[in-house]
Amino acid sequence: KSIFLTIRNKDFLIHTPYHTFSYVVKFLREAALDPKVTTIKITIYRLAQISHVASSLINAAKNGKRVTVSIEIQARFDEQANIDYAEQMQQEGVNLIFGVQGLKVHSKMCVIEREEKDKLRRYGFISTGNFNESTAKIYTDYTLFTSDQKILKDINKVFSFFETNYRIFRYKH
Repeated sequence: KSIFLTIRNKDFLIHTPYHTFSYVVKFLREAALDPKVTTIKITIYRLAQISHVASSLINAAKNGKRVTVSIEIQARFDEQANIDYAEQMQQEGVNLIFGVQGLKVHSKMCVIEREEKDKLRRYGFISTGNFNESTAKIYTDYTLFTSDQKILKDINKVFSFFETNYRIFRYKH
């Protein structure tokens, strides 16, 4: 069933490699195809050589979603994959943010905005993990999927900071 409806009912915590990384891919694929989704914002640190995460984001942009990706080009061992996918995403109209001077973003965050009953509702996740499907089978990471609007409002502020980093935001959650 829809991962949005599942997350709307309660938060889920996955623990890779003990749980499958495919939930992250399913979440992004569903967002890319869902006509109610308007916006996807995500941080990326490390992508696989063949990345279903990047493909989902490119498909979302092709499907008319506003996609913003904050990507770290200097991601140890995976720089070339990040560079290659950044070029592909840029060609497809994805808004890329290449980081903030002097700040390394290693947190993994995603906010998806979806139109529901004439208003926007946010869904997303916070994760310690990378977006490399291969290493997700080895490294231990946690990903919290949530529709808690307070948490997601704060995550959205982080993306606003990335885009206009001279503004200072207050975070509550």
